[in-house]
Amino acid sequence: MNKSKRALVIVDVQPTFCEGGSLPVNGGNKVAKEIAAYVSEDESYDCIITTQDWHIDPGVHFSDQPNYQDTWPAHGVAGTNEADLHPELYDIGHKINYSVKKGMFEAAYSGFEGRDGEENLKQILARESIASVDIVGLAFDHCVKATAIDSAKNGFETRVLSNLTAAVTPGNKSIVSDEMKSHGIEVVK
Repeated sequence: MNKSKRALVIVDVQPTFCEGGSLPVNGGNKVAKEIAAYVSEDESYDCIITTQDWHIDPGVHFSDQPNYQDTWPAHGVAGTNEADLHPELYDIGHKINYSVKKGMFEAAYSGFEGRDGEENLKQILARESIASVDIVGLAFDHCVKATAIDSAKNGFETRVLSNLTAAVTPGNKSIVSDEMKSHGIEVVK
């Protein structure tokens, strides 16, 4: 009997999106620590992938007068400490199989818009024969949502582990959960 192969995608757990960063999400540092503990204890994933905002020149995505919908303050600038993976993830680095960078020259919310070298996330998951994807990270209502929706659209059984996420706007979490569920995504509390 061949078991279904599973992947964990850790979305944008970077200092830039945590308290003290240039675009902080309240609870980001706590989520980073909890994801590290979860990965340390869980041995069920066949593949673990991180995504990172890795902006070189994302054009109008950056703005001095951001609207926080389509334009944002500078964040995740490639080559800076803020764009690196959160230090809490260093101890699980040996478990991470791929690191997908996104948004080099444009806005990119979904991990499926990024690459690890020559391969995009869909190609990586296909090559690894992944059938189901669990998604955690930052932020629940932006990049986690976009990555989850693209995962489902690409035919992967998709779950979001919401207890290992933080939202920019926590009050919208149920609306965002319903949107994800409408795409066939399971939102686990």
